[in-house]
This record gives sequence, structure tokens and C-alpha cells, in this order.
Amino acid sequence: MTKPLEVPQTLYGPLRVILKATGHTKAIQQDGALLDLSGITVIARGGSPETNLIVTSLLSSRTKEGMVELALNSETTQMTLDKAREVVGMLQGGIEAAVSDQMIYMFLTTKVGLSDEAASAALVDFRELRQGSREIVRPH
Repeated sequence: MTKPLEVPQTLYGPLRVILKATGHTKAIQQDGALLDLSGITVIARGGSPETNLIVTSLLSSRTKEGMVELALNSETTQMTLDKAREVVGMLQGGIEAAVSDQMIYMFLTTKVGLSDEAASAALVDFRELRQGSREIVRPH
């Protein structure tokens, strides 16, 4: 037998749940500590990849402080609680900016009568005013 591929718990746990739920119980071995995917073909649900986001808590083995692990598709990172709070703030700001962008665009196209292209160009100017720099609006 070849050496098992080690994967993060954030991937292993959901995969084990899916295998069990879909009747692939023979793939779950050694009291659930090993998954044997021999002969199992895996495709993305719906036929195309989706954005998968998983957030878990952990305790640092080095500092014994709480941390947050963020997995976005195949990338995983761990961050301090302060950094996680900063990310939450950035997400909230981004959500509000997206709502604002949508309202401005709809206003420019439906009330002012601008074309899609002209409204999109004007939206870049609004973003620059909101964010303070064209480089932030369109990073190089």
C-alpha cells in the first residue's frame, strides 16, 4: 500500500460525510481515520467548480491561543483573532460597497439613461471617490 496523502481536516471531514451520505461506506476505513478513494470518481457538483469557503477554529500548539483557519477552495491560511476580525471588517466593507455599486449602476442606467458602458465607466469614477485612489479601484 502506498503512503496515504495527508489533507487538511477541513477537506477530510466534509469528504468523509459525503462518502457516508452517498453510500460509499466501504471507502471509510480504520474507524474513519482513512478514506480509500480507489475506484471512486469525483466531479464538482453541477458540473462546474464552485467557490468553497470553510472557516474553523483552532488552538495554536505553539502559543496556546485561539486562531481561525480559513479555507477558500484549495488555499488554506491560519490567522490570529485580530487578523480574523480585520478580515470580517473588510468583508463587511466590501459587501456595502457592492450594494452601493449596484444601486449607482441601476440609477445611471434606468434613471439617467446611460448605456451599460458609460454607466460602468462612471462607476469607476464613483469608486475612486469612495476609495480615494484609482490604483485601489483597478490594481495593476
